[in-house]
Amino acid sequence: MRLTLALAVVLLAASRTGQVEHAPTVAQCQADQRLWFPKVEQNPTDPGSLPHYSVLTDWSIEMDDCEKVDPENARKYTTTETEIAYIQLGRLRHFIQRHQMWDKFLAEDDADKR
Repeated sequence: MRLTLALAVVLLAASRTGQVEHAPTVAQCQADQRLWFPKVEQNPTDPGSLPHYSVLTDWSIEMDDCEKVDPENARKYTTTETEIAYIQLGRLRHFIQRHQMWDKFLAEDDADKR
């Protein structure tokens, strides 16, 4: 279930809120993955310990691009992208809960308003 929900967020992130002007290099991909993975793997509860949602989306987009540029390390990029998506999913869930929108969401989902 966790992976399914995380992948759904990845797909949302892949809508590309920011546009990459050029493909990242293999060296950049590997360096960024090594830098970002430990941060997102911890899945910290401190909201200030990770960047804003939009920055995480940019990271996710880059990791997706890196899978194509550096296919030998695609699994590392996918894993990093999934961890990012899990953090974003948590933020979305907390937003829905904070604003008492959970019941409305479930009702609309049950009514096939997707």
